[in-house]
Amino acid sequence: MISLWQTSRTVKLDNIPDQNGKVFLVTGGTSGLGYETSKALVAKNATVFLTYRDRDKYQHAIEGIKEDYPEAKLDGLHADYLQGFESLADCAAKFQRHKLPLHALINNVGVESPPDDRSADGFEPTQAINYLGAFYLTHLLLTTLKQTHQSRILNLTSLVEPTGTVTWDDLGGHQAGGSDYKMYAESKVKLFMLTAELQRRLHASGSTTDVFSVHPGVAQTGIFPKSDQSKLGARVLAAGAVAVGQSPGGGARSILKVATDPSLAGLGGGDRHWGPWYTGAPMQPLGQTWPLCFTVNYDNYSYRKPINPLIDDLQACERLYDETLHLINDKASVKITGVPKQGCCN
Repeated sequence: MISLWQTSRTVKLDNIPDQNGKVFLVTGGTSGLGYETSKALVAKNATVFLTYRDRDKYQHAIEGIKEDYPEAKLDGLHADYLQGFESLADCAAKFQRHKLPLHALINNVGVESPPDDRSADGFEPTQAINYLGAFYLTHLLLTTLKQTHQSRILNLTSLVEPTGTVTWDDLGGHQAGGSDYKMYAESKVKLFMLTAELQRRLHASGSTTDVFSVHPGVAQTGIFPKSDQSKLGARVLAAGAVAVGQSPGGGARSILKVATDPSLAGLGGGDRHWGPWYTGAPMQPLGQTWPLCFTVNYDNYSYRKPINPLIDDLQACERLYDETLHLINDKASVKITGVPKQGCCN
């Protein structure tokens, strides 16, 4: 009954202010949450760039959106996170050639328990896509974002954050035994920590750019069917999505609120985020990370306080930011510059 009720949810366009003149970049915009987010934004007159990996899926997405909104201002940027940082650098460069402002970067693209593999840069794919790719693309576009008054960076986190840990001696997952639930939970708590630390540094520098954590609850998107169902954690999460998952349109409500609500200006940071109510326990019985989290996708629009103590650990967030920056620049041909801490210079 819960699932049937929630799968009927759609985006509420009346809740979104007019976005004429604003520019958004939505990663993974060809399906699921990214598609629904992009479609709603162009419906409210925004200019939207969406990233894609598969050209055919991109064309299908564009056709679907323009069927409803023929005058939609849409463009695509190829970005293959598994092909490494070079692909993301090319994506950012192509956007910057348009010489447009960027009012919001929505780091939506993500995977959960993908097939065991490695990115072109040698990273475990969950870390490469969910965390390292978001970190890198954000910093490639950071100058443009800072030049756009009251711009926003949205990192899609997850209700699994209570169970996330940080493997300090292997941030890229080089030594991970596989791409499992532990990697997913770790990537999501890292995004929370990135949100917290980057926001502190930007505000200290006088920037008006806000960094937000936002989670969609559990939504019935392609992330679960595409996971490796030979893995127990993947099967558990897929079953949960069927049981309590809402529609992609319902899941996109929290994203669209944070991307467009003018009352949220200045309220970024990792100590708060927006999305449905959830609870969870930072427990690792039998030495394993398990999905001990629960939601019924109640109230997509509200403020939440994260549970994981790592998110409030200033030293841990600072360390993660600095070590991630070093890890990426050790591999990437196009280097990125971090935002200095207040009172120091990197």
